[in-house]
Amino acid sequence: MEISLKSFIANPEECPYLRNRTKTYRYFVLYNLTPEEHNTLLEQGWRHFGYTFFQPACTSCMLCIPVRIKTFDFKPTKSQRRTLRKNANTLARINELTLTRKIYSIYEDHAISRFKELPSLQFLLSNVLDVCSNTYQIEYYQLSQLFAIDYIDETPEALSSIYCIYHSDFAKLSPGIYSILYAVELARQKGLPYLYLGYYVPGCNIMEYKISFHPYQWYSWEKLKWCDEPVAF
Repeated sequence: MEISLKSFIANPEECPYLRNRTKTYRYFVLYNLTPEEHNTLLEQGWRHFGYTFFQPACTSCMLCIPVRIKTFDFKPTKSQRRTLRKNANTLARINELTLTRKIYSIYEDHAISRFKELPSLQFLLSNVLDVCSNTYQIEYYQLSQLFAIDYIDETPEALSSIYCIYHSDFAKLSPGIYSILYAVELARQKGLPYLYLGYYVPGCNIMEYKISFHPYQWYSWEKLKWCDEPVAF
């Protein structure tokens, strides 16, 4: 592991998740990261885009809470079983990281329709497609038509979802939920006990889905350890 930039804390900005709050992150940049080192960082609540690793450094709340699914014990809910049935004809393919016109068009639609954000080619190139560790993409097809891509890291103990995009024309299939269900099963097949979903933010509706997969664990910034559900403060 090569640290090319010392850890630093960014200036506070408006929080995109909770009203009337600010956010700030602690960052550092890593190269030549081994899967074992990556696993340790995940266990400590770090996330990454490209080579840049970050974790919350807010002084007032620390409500960006890492969550992970215990894959061996996972049991789908009634709603999740419905999603599996809706995707009975969905084909998943694991592929190396690549960017095509089709993938970029799906990203454009996803950025605009889901987040009301302007698409950025630079975002994809530097935050998703820069290979930091053992990273690949899972592509989802209906009738040979690509409609969703999930970018995944793999470590010796876990899979970790970096970023999932899908075209809004296929929203009825609940691609975001299905990609998690598929990744849980993939982790089981690989003998990996955890699937990391990134940060859950209590009070932010678009993050609620992350605690709908049971059993899950959450990381306590106060105790610096993983705890069984539910999230408590």
